[in-house]
Amino acid sequence: MMATILAVFAHPDDETFICGGTLAKYAYDDHRVVLVCATKGEMGRRMGVPPFATRESIRKLREQELINACKALHFEELRFLGIRDKLLEIYPFESLTQTVLDQMIDVKPDVVITFHERLGGHPDHCTIGLATKSAFARYAKTNREAELYYVCWSNVAQDPKVYGFLPEQITEINVKNEHLHKLRAYRAHKTQSDMDSWVWEDDQKSISHFQSHEYFIQAHEPFISNKQSLI
Repeated sequence: MMATILAVFAHPDDETFICGGTLAKYAYDDHRVVLVCATKGEMGRRMGVPPFATRESIRKLREQELINACKALHFEELRFLGIRDKLLEIYPFESLTQTVLDQMIDVKPDVVITFHERLGGHPDHCTIGLATKSAFARYAKTNREAELYYVCWSNVAQDPKVYGFLPEQITEINVKNEHLHKLRAYRAHKTQSDMDSWVWEDDQKSISHFQSHEYFIQAHEPFISNKQSLI
């Protein structure tokens, strides 16, 4: 049975740089992938190399870049929340939680992916992660089979106890076959990836920079350890 995955992130490029291989893997296997992006990244500092974006134009440019990346990753739908970049942490939290919950109720996901509230790295990441966690707690009351996952980096996955998680909570996804899709999405985010010269090398050289696996933390302790699938 085909499943629905809802990814909830803060900025254009979060979906690609962190877990683009995994999302493409499910999307190209005909699962429904919907991306909710809280902002349009208009306060980003990267403007291309040499700079081709301005503070006035970057909002529209990054919106289009994300649209193009979603096509490369084969997502079914992209939704923006329209919140100003870098202001998520001061946005009324209950309102943000309700907005994310409304998306869940409408999309009806089987799996939700977001940032962890402490390990997101950027204040916007942590805030959207916490709001998604809060919204999911309400959504799960009527959708008990749904699961929540947090994206994580390889260092967390390799030693989860240091970060307060059990090894059984880590799910690793082999994304070797999705590297070309991920590379095309990287290249779509030109304002962000222009300064990374390896992105623009020969495809095979560029792909060699990607890790073979992407990692996720299952929000609740699972019954099955070392899961190789989100669904």
